[in-house]
Amino acid sequence: MIGMILLAVLAVSIFFGITDSFFGKMGVANWVAFLVVLAFAVAAVFPPLVTGANVSFSYAGFFLPLLLGVVTLFALGANSSLLRAVVGALSVAGIVIAARIALPPVAGYRAAVPSILIAGFAGGITAFVIGQSRLATLSATLCGTVLGDFVAAMLFRFVTGATGVVLQLGQNGIFDSAVLAAIVGGVSVEIVQRVRQALSHRTAAYVPQGAAVNIEAAEDMPISEKNERFSHETEGDDVYKDYFDDDAE
Repeated sequence: MIGMILLAVLAVSIFFGITDSFFGKMGVANWVAFLVVLAFAVAAVFPPLVTGANVSFSYAGFFLPLLLGVVTLFALGANSSLLRAVVGALSVAGIVIAARIALPPVAGYRAAVPSILIAGFAGGITAFVIGQSRLATLSATLCGTVLGDFVAAMLFRFVTGATGVVLQLGQNGIFDSAVLAAIVGGVSVEIVQRVRQALSHRTAAYVPQGAAVNIEAAEDMPISEKNERFSHETEGDDVYKDYFDDDAE
């Protein structure tokens, strides 16, 4: 329910062009983003795929997040952003595991709401802090949520000895957690980068002519790299030196 509501809001935002800037900086056309959201919404109404090995797979909670997460990993390439995305995914997975063990969703959707909110908000913020860029954050939230759900499901099945119970992957609210975490992470990246951009434009007035930097050239560059590059290019300016020294503390 939470995931579908968020998808509906996101779809409306994409349709009216509110998210043009966000997806454009990721190199994704708005219509492609709309199709991805539509695919998640359609997949959410399909019944899970049950195999003969007592394993149940959700299309919207397992297959699609895993596929999109892997695609974004490849899109990052072999660089520091990929490493941050992997570390972020492992961290998000740990949050999902902890939330689902502490608050197991065993009594229906209502019982799953606390773990959905914890995994969504904490996972999204953690992915943003580690990933720092839009693509890395998105990949960390999706891959981490799926991985955490898989490990938690395996623990419930084998640690408790309930091998006769169907192993449910991507269900019991994990779809909602993935959508919430992705949106929270993306919004966090956008807010922080907007604030930093505003501060950069504000302090740029004090930079001598010829020493100004192009702030918008690398909008989706990881935040730490942008700080390092920005401080290096204005190394002789005491205003910037003091600003970044304070920021590092």
